Amino acid sequence: MTIQVPSHIFRGYDLRGLVGSELTDETVAAIAQGYATWLLQRRIYDCVVGYDCRISSPHFSKIVIKTLNDAGITVYDIGMTLSQIIYFACYYFRTRGMIMITASHNPKEYNGFKFGTGYSETMLTDEIIELRELVQSGQRSSKAEQFLSRKEKGKHISEDIKEEYIQDVLRRIDPVGKVKVVVDSCAATTGLFLPELLRRAGCEVIEQNTKPDGNFPVGTPDPTEHEVLERLGKGVVQAKADLGFAYDADGDRLGIVDSDGTPIWNDVLVSLFAQDVLDFMPGSKIIFNTLCSKQVADVVKAKGGKPVIWLTGHSFIKAKVREERAPFGGELSGHMYFVDNFYGHDDGAIASLRILAYLTRKQQTLKQAVQQLPQYVSSPEIKVGTPDEIKFKLVSETIGGKLKKLYPNGEFLEIDGVRVDMQDSMAIVRASQNGPYLTVKFEAKTQSEYDQMKKDISALLHECSEIDFSSGVNTSALL
Repeated sequence: MTIQVPSHIFRGYDLRGLVGSELTDETVAAIAQGYATWLLQRRIYDCVVGYDCRISSPHFSKIVIKTLNDAGITVYDIGMTLSQIIYFACYYFRTRGMIMITASHNPKEYNGFKFGTGYSETMLTDEIIELRELVQSGQRSSKAEQFLSRKEKGKHISEDIKEEYIQDVLRRIDPVGKVKVVVDSCAATTGLFLPELLRRAGCEVIEQNTKPDGNFPVGTPDPTEHEVLERLGKGVVQAKADLGFAYDADGDRLGIVDSDGTPIWNDVLVSLFAQDVLDFMPGSKIIFNTLCSKQVADVVKAKGGKPVIWLTGHSFIKAKVREERAPFGGELSGHMYFVDNFYGHDDGAIASLRILAYLTRKQQTLKQAVQQLPQYVSSPEIKVGTPDEIKFKLVSETIGGKLKKLYPNGEFLEIDGVRVDMQDSMAIVRASQNGPYLTVKFEAKTQSEYDQMKKDISALLHECSEIDFSSGVNTSALL
């Protein structure tokens, strides 16, 4: 029987699919065979495997490990873990091979895979396409196109490296003051790691929703969702804490609120991290994605740095940070990449500790630090449902044209969706790489200008019958 692995689950920089229909035992095994072939083509004979707390993840892990072992790949099995720990594991075990089983912030019905290509590096679009072709060609009957394997089976080595990871993180962090923080893990995997790490850094930690449950009983583990940040904010106010952190299912993204429970959008956090890095490395390049506020470029220029805007997505930004030899890069989604004294991959724990250390060094609260930045009235990261098969074309051929008519004097950037910048405002619409939706963001210097933009952008999007406004995140920001 020929197993068909759907092409659309191979996304821009990882793989995401629905469990039971798109990701089955057979398709997962085929995907693992494809990656084993990818490794063997490069004479890489070891691979780290880990997984998040989703219900299907342990079972898929067993399939992946057996498939890799059968192909002759030795597997270092670190069990339930975080994406940043599996990146660290590649250094620890000295291998470029890596599979992290996770669908990050996608709903519980999904699972997926991140595939390593090198230390702190994961597949980009061309490599994902190559993997897709390997998987699909390897399923055909032609002997020349079958999956590769070695004569001897690989070994299965299980090892817990949590303590080694925590020690590695803590030795890289400047002093953190005595702060009280609330941690909301969204009932996902970070509850096993982040509270302990923050306590060992000297924080008083109040936990909420830190027991992992793959059914995600408090909702999708997306730290940029309004409901998550509102819940976190209530916890911070109730505990009289200094700030609060929320994390996604695999721990490489964060959300943050101040002592009043007010959400701080992650591009504002990028601005603070840029200031921190530029204090020590003046003139450096700072990388950020197209969804980030104009504030980021304002801050970087004011500090004498060089702003570089680039594609959204952890693999893309990581690669750009390396290409530009930049000490830091960040995304609106909450992925932060430190290269000044870290490996350059996204790690929600490092980001949490770095902001605490920055505030300690500046002797400021989070609210005080934010108030000193250039101010914009900004929407959250809005996601509206749009079918995978039409979303890219809808943005490039329809929405882009509408934006150009709406803002004829704007400066347009189309490397990743369509972004338009005016002197005091910005708007962007792009197709998501990891789900069936469009991402939208807009901002302005004044409330009245922002309100007008909201009205105009909402009307523009509602002209597109292909968009499902009942499905998405933060859609109330368009009302």
